[in-house]
Amino acid sequence: TDGLYLTSPDPDVQARTAAYLRLLARTCETLGGRVLVFGSPQQRNLLPGVSTEQALKIAATVFGQATPEFESCNVLLCMEPLTQKETDFVNTCAQAADLIQRVDHPSFILHQDVKAMLGAESDSVESLIHQYRDICGHVHVNDTNLLGPGMGETDFAPILKALHDVEYDGWVSVEVFDYSPGAEKIARDSMRCMQTIVASL
Repeated sequence: TDGLYLTSPDPDVQARTAAYLRLLARTCETLGGRVLVFGSPQQRNLLPGVSTEQALKIAATVFGQATPEFESCNVLLCMEPLTQKETDFVNTCAQAADLIQRVDHPSFILHQDVKAMLGAESDSVESLIHQYRDICGHVHVNDTNLLGPGMGETDFAPILKALHDVEYDGWVSVEVFDYSPGAEKIARDSMRCMQTIVASL
């Protein structure tokens, strides 16, 4: 990603970044994928002299140049809010929704991450799921302890119930950052936890 940046004021960097996103759309289509999540905190932090408003305009321009390719590839590009520990640009669902509205393209929608919502939002995860039900295209389930559902203190029952209640039909993906228990144990325990909850709905 050297030379690429979402919020750079340099038009050449913007063009290269948009071109790279278009390449990712085509790659995703070739692999049979239908969703790409834009996280990339280090490629979107505010640069010196760039305000949040300026960064939003720049990001909307870059995404706007890429989204037609996503549409033609039948791939969704989902913007992921992250906590302030990770980035200073787009930390909440409301901020992501603002950017999504500026881009105004059906292929550019919201990604909701449980750990990020717990760490950055004042509203509950369930409330945010209901509030942004119309623009959410992908969900990460993860605990604040960096492990999967059922492996920490986060209660995933109301979260999965909220997804059920809003008739969310996209992927619910386990994203962890602590692999010390082993990948297979994390996968099994996370799946068991979610299946038990879903069976009770």
